[in-house]
Amino acid sequence: MALFGSLDSMPLEELLLVLKSKEGALEIWNVKGLPATTLYLKPGRIRSIDQRGKPLPPEAAKAVLLTLLKAREGSFEFLPNLRPRHRVRLNWPTEKALLSLVTLHDELDRYRDQLPDPQTRFRLQGSPPEDARYRGFLEKAAPYLERGTTAQELAQALASPVDLVRLYLLKLERLGALRREAQKGAAPLLFGKGGAA
Repeated sequence: MALFGSLDSMPLEELLLVLKSKEGALEIWNVKGLPATTLYLKPGRIRSIDQRGKPLPPEAAKAVLLTLLKAREGSFEFLPNLRPRHRVRLNWPTEKALLSLVTLHDELDRYRDQLPDPQTRFRLQGSPPEDARYRGFLEKAAPYLERGTTAQELAQALASPVDLVRLYLLKLERLGALRREAQKGAAPLLFGKGGAA
């Protein structure tokens, strides 16, 4: 079954549910901020997510899926029975991946007004939290966080959406794994917000 259209008429969430029992390649292009992306599917699973002919690692694949879930512009075509030429596999259960990403999207909306400024610097402190949700992110981000970095710099280095990185930094700060660094050149605060004491 060949299928094509645009994300404004059929968002990715609906599309993946329609294709959940199919095998093939779902090609998506013309999404703002993303290169052309191919999702290789097999019944009930997302086999691989590729860009520029190469498979994405799990954290980058999650970030791309999150961007695609929010996208309401872009074109797609499903090509049945195509498989990736590489052996790299995500092998994510489709419905579980969708649920996880929709939850993450809702969490981003809930914490939006608490997210740190993209230019705020963070540094690792203490031992990493046991929470498995942050393990993959921390493995990739640790070299940057050891010397101090901003959400903006980290998002660029990890090829991840800046808001997703800001959410991770906020959560890790609350777990005690990160601390904010003093801004260079910032004048010390002599008085409270109300003015002179």
